[in-house]
Order: sequence, then C-alpha cells, then structure tokens
Amino acid sequence: MSSQLSPKQALVLWNLLIAGEEPMMSKVKPDLTPTERTLLVEAGLIRLEKRGRPTHLLLEDKAWDWAVNNFDAELSLSQFAAPVLQALLIKLGHYLNSHQVSLAEVLMASETAKKPSQPRPEDTEFSRIENLSADDLVKKVRQAYFSIPDGEAGFRVRLHQLRQHLLGLSEQQTNQALLSMQEQGEISLLSAEDLQEINAGDEAAAIDIGGGDKRYFVYMKR
Repeated sequence: MSSQLSPKQALVLWNLLIAGEEPMMSKVKPDLTPTERTLLVEAGLIRLEKRGRPTHLLLEDKAWDWAVNNFDAELSLSQFAAPVLQALLIKLGHYLNSHQVSLAEVLMASETAKKPSQPRPEDTEFSRIENLSADDLVKKVRQAYFSIPDGEAGFRVRLHQLRQHLLGLSEQQTNQALLSMQEQGEISLLSAEDLQEINAGDEAAAIDIGGGDKRYFVYMKR
C-alpha cells in the first residue's frame, strides 16, 4: 500500500515531511477523505492523536522510509503543491549554504553519475567531514541552527530539525559538538516539559546524557 498512494496522499505526506508540523486534521491540505486518511494510518505512515478536542496528524517513522523509496511518486497538481515545493527549495537552499555545496553540483549529479570515473576519497564530502576538527564541528552546528526558521538566539529548536540540517555529520560527531557546546555554556540541551509534544522523530534524535535523561531541544544562548 505504501508504494501505491494516490497523488493526493503522496502530496500530503511530502507536505508533512517537509514542513515538520503536526497539524490538526481539519488543517491538513489538501483535504483527505476519511477513507484516504484511514489507508495512511493502516499503512503505518501516519497516526492520529487527540490533543484536547482537536485530532492531529503525526508522521510515523515508516513515512521517512516511504519517502526515501518514492522520490518519483506522482503528486497531486493542486494549488497546495506550490507551497510544498517552495518549502522544499528553502530547506534545500539552507542545506547547500551550510554545507558549502553548489546547486549545480546537485542538479548535475545524475549526469555525472553516468560518466565512468575513478573515485577519489580525498575529494568526497564524506572524507572532508570525517576530518573536521572540533571547532569546525561546532561551526557547522551553529550554521545549521541559524539556518532553521526558528533558529534564533533565545529560541529552542528541536534536535531532530537540527540533525536534518546536519545530514553530512554522523550522530556521534553531532552529539560530540552539542555536548561540548553545552559544557562551554554556548547552548542548553533541554528536556520536554510535556511528553505529548514529543514524536517518533524527536525520540530518534534525542541525546541521552545519562541514566535515561533525554534531551530533545537545543537552546542557543548567543
């Protein structure tokens, strides 16, 4: 089922994935019929959660797996497709700028892949990232933090959002940088005041600082 979604269902999933929101059922665009919504729930791609009177749509981890395997999924060409594309382009721009990757490099990647060549590990992004110093790691974390729309001094950012802007870094590198920055007093790693606001993505991105004490948010002081 997850590989055979209707164009409208696929657009809703991409909207949720890109926006990173957990909207009320009545606010989901394009509107889903009860049947369309139920099929997504049964496929394990979303779940419904009551928060007071409203019911919210939350992504399941399986939705990310679906996305990775369905970049070519047909999308509804409704008026709601344009905002999804715009949000994706904004995130792509933030990622390219923070990782110093050119747009041409991304757009021409498919053409380059067709040409036989000998790989040179010293020229790969992976190799460059593996050799980053502690100061460079901290710099990348700061760049990623401020590339997030809510990432301003004095505002908390979800760790899973931050990690999405640090895709080139390993979990160990990111954790090392964050813990070092907390020790230096540059940031605070925060727990959740209300566990109802924590979703599967937050759990996967959390840092356990010991004894099951998980931190889900980062607050940059300056």
